[in-house]
Amino acid sequence: MCYNKYSIFVLKKTDCAKNEKCATMRKVKNAKYAKKIMKLSKRQTEIIGILKEQGYAKVEYIARKTYISPSSIRRDLQYMENLGIVERDYGGVKLKGTERKHPPIQIRKDKDRGYKRLLSQKAVKYVKDGYSVILDSSTTCSYLVEPLSELKNITVFTNNIETAMNCLEKGVAVYVIGGKSVRGMPVLGGAYAEEMLEKISVDVAFLSSYGIDENGIVSDPSEEENKLRKLMIKCAKKVVLLLDKTKVGKSSLHVLCSVKDVDYFITNDDNVAKKYKNKSK
Repeated sequence: MCYNKYSIFVLKKTDCAKNEKCATMRKVKNAKYAKKIMKLSKRQTEIIGILKEQGYAKVEYIARKTYISPSSIRRDLQYMENLGIVERDYGGVKLKGTERKHPPIQIRKDKDRGYKRLLSQKAVKYVKDGYSVILDSSTTCSYLVEPLSELKNITVFTNNIETAMNCLEKGVAVYVIGGKSVRGMPVLGGAYAEEMLEKISVDVAFLSSYGIDENGIVSDPSEEENKLRKLMIKCAKKVVLLLDKTKVGKSSLHVLCSVKDVDYFITNDDNVAKKYKNKSK
């Protein structure tokens, strides 16, 4: 057995040179990582502990946990990134080499909050008293709960647990599209969710996605959520797509639809709206 404070692994006695080579490579890798760790301050080591526990964390969250100013945390993270210990993106940070986790719901919801709130205000004009509405799992569509609560007898269907809870708090009738948790988030999908969508018909479905490319093709990295959104399109009389301007020109692995497949495309940039207006006809 070979043991140190950074790793534990067991080597079986074998004449296989390949296994010995792999073990040597692992020792070298661990030694290099150990040298990097030795260069960190106590506070920076504490940050690593937070990232191991959370998987992904925002600067403000780390600052609260360590009682250090966000500006100091950013300097620490820059230093740690230069050492190759962490990776920063999406307003947060994770340990380098760890599996990329989907940013927590609250981080995504806080990102571009002003844009998303503006989109929800534009979108609610397509809803009237007594309407049944689908809100997909996106944080963009979650901002619709507030303006919807000002209408009468609205019924919401959603596969986002936090959106459903928000509906309850605002006094909006809500059905949760049930199923299994998607990637450990408060978002539901799978066969049960698909079965429920096949049994309902709503007035309006509000959807968002990762991005829309130059040809008006809407796509998303989540295969499970994309599959549900396609069913949402089928069971709605009208479909409204909400994408802020930061998502224009982006594409991902799984195609959801074309802008031609939706009834209304809402964005926060008039030039972008005009660009896709003809494509949607």
